[in-house]
Amino acid sequence: MAYDIVITKPCTDAPGRFIAESSFGRKFNMGRLCALLRAIDGAKCSESLGVARCDFKGWTLILYRSGRIDIRKVVDVGDARAAMAELESVLAGAFEP
Repeated sequence: MAYDIVITKPCTDAPGRFIAESSFGRKFNMGRLCALLRAIDGAKCSESLGVARCDFKGWTLILYRSGRIDIRKVVDVGDARAAMAELESVLAGAFEP
């Protein structure tokens, strides 16, 4: 899938890396998303707030119920696209039907 990705600003905690914003174009079921993220050490997920945060393969991810995602520590747009493609597969069971 082609994702609209916007590099918003440099990461303050990772020199030479950036923050990218994008969206999967569909909503998350927060109950299922939180259940999937429990397998990741240090992941935080709030069903009531509709937001989750975790570290995955060197990226820091902030996922929102709306399907929006902030990917921190990306090198460039290509790195963000790779993250989106991999995450869509990993999180496939967490999207609303």
